[in-house]
Amino acid sequence: MQERELESAPVRFGANMGLLLELHDMYQDDPDSVSDEMRFLFENISSGQPGTVQSDMDHSKVKSLLRLIDNIRLFGHLESDIYPLYRPDVKNIPSLDYEDYDLTEDDLKNMPASLVSVHLGDYYDNAYEAVTQLHSLYTGPLAYEYMHINDTEERQWLKETIETQEEISLSSDEKKHLFETLAKVEGFEKYLHKNFVGAKRFSIEGLDSLVPMLDHLLGLMAEEGIPNLQIGMAHRGRLNVLTHILEKPYEMMISEFMHTDPMKFLPEDGSLEITQGWMKDVKYHLGGAKTRKDKGLEQRISLANNPSHLEVVGPVVLGKARAQQETTDHAGKPEQDYNKAIAAIIHGDAAFPGQGIVYESLNLGKLDGYSTGGSMHIIANNRIGFTTEETDARSTVYASDAALGFDLPILHVNADKPEHVLRSIEIALKYRQKFNKDIVIDVVGYRRYGHNEMDEPSATNPLLYQEVKSHDTIDEIYGAQLVEQNIISEDEKDEIIQGVFDEMRAAHDKIDKKDTNIDENLQTPEEILEGQESPDDEVSLERLQEINEDLFKYPESFTVFKKLSNVLDRRKKPFDNEEDLVDWAHAEVLAFATINQDGTPIRLTGQDSERGTFAQRHAVLHDPETGEEHVPLHEVSNSNATFDVHNSPLSEAAVVGFDYGYNVERKDVLAIWEAQYGDFSNMAQVMFDNFMAAGNAKWGETSGMTLFLPHAQEGQGAEHSSARLERYLQLAAENNMTVANLSSASNYFHLLRKQAKYLNTEKMRPLVLMTPKSLLRNQIVSEPVSAFVEGGFREIIVPSYKKTKVKKVLIASGKMAVDLMTEQKENPNDEILLIRLEQIYPFPSEQIQEILNDLRNLDEVRFVQEEPQNMGAYHYALPFLLEIVPDKVDLNYVGRIKRASTAEGDGESYKLIQQNIIETALKSQEVE
Repeated sequence: MQERELESAPVRFGANMGLLLELHDMYQDDPDSVSDEMRFLFENISSGQPGTVQSDMDHSKVKSLLRLIDNIRLFGHLESDIYPLYRPDVKNIPSLDYEDYDLTEDDLKNMPASLVSVHLGDYYDNAYEAVTQLHSLYTGPLAYEYMHINDTEERQWLKETIETQEEISLSSDEKKHLFETLAKVEGFEKYLHKNFVGAKRFSIEGLDSLVPMLDHLLGLMAEEGIPNLQIGMAHRGRLNVLTHILEKPYEMMISEFMHTDPMKFLPEDGSLEITQGWMKDVKYHLGGAKTRKDKGLEQRISLANNPSHLEVVGPVVLGKARAQQETTDHAGKPEQDYNKAIAAIIHGDAAFPGQGIVYESLNLGKLDGYSTGGSMHIIANNRIGFTTEETDARSTVYASDAALGFDLPILHVNADKPEHVLRSIEIALKYRQKFNKDIVIDVVGYRRYGHNEMDEPSATNPLLYQEVKSHDTIDEIYGAQLVEQNIISEDEKDEIIQGVFDEMRAAHDKIDKKDTNIDENLQTPEEILEGQESPDDEVSLERLQEINEDLFKYPESFTVFKKLSNVLDRRKKPFDNEEDLVDWAHAEVLAFATINQDGTPIRLTGQDSERGTFAQRHAVLHDPETGEEHVPLHEVSNSNATFDVHNSPLSEAAVVGFDYGYNVERKDVLAIWEAQYGDFSNMAQVMFDNFMAAGNAKWGETSGMTLFLPHAQEGQGAEHSSARLERYLQLAAENNMTVANLSSASNYFHLLRKQAKYLNTEKMRPLVLMTPKSLLRNQIVSEPVSAFVEGGFREIIVPSYKKTKVKKVLIASGKMAVDLMTEQKENPNDEILLIRLEQIYPFPSEQIQEILNDLRNLDEVRFVQEEPQNMGAYHYALPFLLEIVPDKVDLNYVGRIKRASTAEGDGESYKLIQQNIIETALKSQEVE
C-alpha cells in the first residue's frame, strides 16, 4: 500500500532515484506490482522496444535521460520565452542541456522515444527527437507548471495533452480575424489616449491579447454547450473588455468620457444590459451583461461591477456562477450543472499574491457548498503594481505561486504571442471539463503607461520603461508577422489599423458635447424611499402543526443521536400544550419551512451553520452509527423550493462575497450568511461597505442578502460580544438595508417571512440581524404557537400600560431589552414603560412618537444599551429621538461609558456593570 501511494506521487527522478530503484526491484520480483507506466519504463530499460532485447543499453545513460526529462518538465518554464520585455534574472536554474547529463546526440538517438514517455513512441523515431521537441515545447512562449500536482491521473493527462498537442496552426482567415481584433483593442486605447488626454482609463496596452482570449473562450464554451460566462476583473483593461466582449458601443464609451448621457446609445434590441444607480460610479468600476449569438449558441456574458478594492470581486463572481448552475424549484437540495456557467476571474499580478481574499477564493474551488466546477483564473500580469516592481511586490518567482498549494496547474504565456494565448485557454477549458477544477493562466505582458494615464512611470521605473518605450505595440508586431507570412499586405495592415480610428471618430461625431449629463440632485428613486410595509402575516395553526410533524419524519434506517433526540423532541410540546413555548431555533425552522412552501429557495452558510454555533439549529442530523446525514427540512410536505445549508470554511470575506454574488444573480433566493460570532464579520467589512450597502446607489445592483450576526454583552470578552451594530447603522441610508436586534422568537419568524416576501421586488433590501446567544433558549424570548399565527413583524414591541401612570420610558433592543424585562417581571413598576426597539433602521420614529405623545405625565425618556456609549445604536438614534421626544421631557443615556474596546474581558466585572445599567435604567428618579 505504501509503495502504491509513493508511486502515485509526482516522480522527480533527480530527488527520488532511490524510489525509482525500489520500484525497479518490485518490478523484477513481480512486474504487475508497479503501474503500467513504470512497467513500460522498466521493459524499455532492458529492451529498446517492447519485445525486443537490447542488452547493450547503458543503464546509467537511461537514468541520466530520465533526470533530464524530469528537469525539462519541472523547470522548463524558468527558461521559457514568456516575457515580451524586461526578462528577470532567475538564479540557479537546473541545466536542461543533455550534454550536462553526460549524454551525447548519438546516445539519445540510440534510445527509443517511448523511453522519454510512453505516449511519445508513435510521434518520434528516437529519444533525441523527443527530447529536442520537449525542450522546445517547455521553454517556448507557453510554459507549464503541473509536476507538483499530486493526483496521478491529472498529472498524466496534462503531460499527454501538452506533449502530444498539434503545433499551433491557425488558418489565414483565423489569423486575419485575430489581427483585426488586436487592432480594435489597441486602436481603442490609442484613440482615447489621443482624444481624452490625461483621462483615467487604466488601459489594457501590453496585455491586449486578453480580449481575443476571452472571445476565444466564448467560442470554446459554445462548442461545449455552456451558455453563461461570469467575468470579474479590476480596472486594468476593463473598458476594452466592456467594449469588445460585451460589445458596449463606442458611442456609449466615448459619451462617458464626455459626460453626456451614454444610455441614449444603448442598443435597442435589449441584448446589452447596463444598470446604474442614482449616485453613479466611475466608468472603470461599471459592469454589464451582454447576450451574444455569434458563436452558434445564445450566450450571456456578465462583467461584475467592482469597486477599487481589486480582488474582492472574485468570490462575488464565483457566487454568481454557482447561482446560474443551480436549479432550486423543487424540495430538497439544489441540482447543480457545471455546464451552465463558467467564472473567469482576471487578477492583477501584484494583487494575486498580495490580497488574501484570492487565497480564500481558491480554497472554495472544491468545497461542496462553493464549487463551480472549475473557474478560470487569468492573471493580467503587467509586472508592476502601482509603481512597485516584482521584487517589491512578492517573495516568489511568479505572481501565480499562491495557486501551487491548491494543486492547480499553471500556464504562463507571453502576451505578445497571441496565438499561444489562445492555445492556453484551449488547454485550460479542456482541463476544467475533464477534472472540474480551477486552473491559472499567467498572461505575462507589460503596462505601456503609468498606473493611470497621467502618471510618468519613468520616474520610478526607469529601466523597465526604457524597454517599454522602444517596444512596438501588438497590432504592429502581429500585423508585421502576417505581412511576412503573405496573409495580408502592408497596405491592408495599415487600412485595418486606420479603420478602427475611423470607426471611433464616426462614433465620436454622433455625440453632442453640449448634451451634458450632470445631475446635482441625485434623487433617490421614489419606490425605494417608500420602504417596506409590515402587513399581517397569516400562517394557520394547522399548517405549522403539519410542518412540525414533518420535521420528525426520519428514514427508517436513520437513528438520531440520543441526547439530541431528547432536545429536538421538546419541539413537539408547544403544539400539544399552550404553556410550552417555541424558542428561537424552533421559530427559525418553522419560518424556513413556510418560506420553502411559498416557493422561495433558501441558502444558509456559515462556519457552523448546520449545527449552529451554539448547538441550537441542528439543520443537518448525523446518524451516530453510520454517519448518514438527514436534513429534516427536506421532509416538509408541499415544499416548492430548495433548502441548502453548508458549513463554510474559516473565511469571512470570500464566503460573504460568494453569497452576495449568489443573491445578486438569484434575487429570488433567501441567501443568508451567518457569522460564528458577530465580530467575525469585521473580516468581510469591504463586502458590506462597497457591495451590500452601496451597490444599488452606485450601480443599480440590488440584493436581499441576510446577515445573522450573534451579538450581546455576556461577559465573554471583546471579541465575542459585539457584531459592531454601529457600523451597519453608519452605512444605513436611503432604505438600503434593514437593521434589527430582536427580543422575540415570533418576531424573528415574521421578519424572516417578510424578508422573503420582498425578494426580487423593487423594495428588496439586505437584512442585518443581530442574533442572540444566551437568548436562544431564554423563556422570555420564547413564545406560544399562537404568537406565530397572529399578527406580523413588529418594529417595536410595547406591553400594555396605564398611560396616566407612566413617567419614564425606556427604549432598548435585543438582550438589553430582555434583561430589563426580566428585572421588571420581578419588580413591576407601572411608572416605567419599556419600548423594545426591534427594528433600528429604518428607525420607527412615528410609532415611538405616537406612544410618547400619549403619555401625559411623561418626564423622561431613557435610551438604554449594553454597548459602550460610542458604539451600539445610541449615536445613530439620538437625532431621531431629539426630534420626537416632547418638549419639557428629558432625554438621557443609560449604558456603558465610552470605551476603546467593545467589552470588558472579565465575566465578574461584566455582571456588576450590567446590573448597574439595569438598576440605573429602572430607578424612579431621573438619571443624571
